[in-house]
Amino acid sequence: MILAKIPNETRKHKRVPVDFPVTFNMRRAFVLGKAVNANNQGMLIESNIPLSVARQILGILARKREYRLKIQFTYKEKGYSTEGQIKHFHMDFSGTEPFRALAGFFVPSLEEVLSKGG
Repeated sequence: MILAKIPNETRKHKRVPVDFPVTFNMRRAFVLGKAVNANNQGMLIESNIPLSVARQILGILARKREYRLKIQFTYKEKGYSTEGQIKHFHMDFSGTEPFRALAGFFVPSLEEVLSKGG
């Protein structure tokens, strides 16, 4: 089997590792997680969620791919709230509940959100 080389990512804004708490709510599904990397266009959030919440999230995204939602997070001991959009959602169903979830959020000008304050 011949494997093609995967080209390096070419992002406009470089991702940096971060570690701060994040919450978001998709209708009745409340999710608490942590941001693991971020750039000026968004963040990657990791969380552990029960199967019932995973079903709700996947059901919503199956019906409405461009789902916008409110994201709250704490950075350097200061609270922030902004609107974002889930760009990708990944679930790892191996093992037992709660299951590991990764969600990539587009947040227009995250840097501007941080500069304005909570």
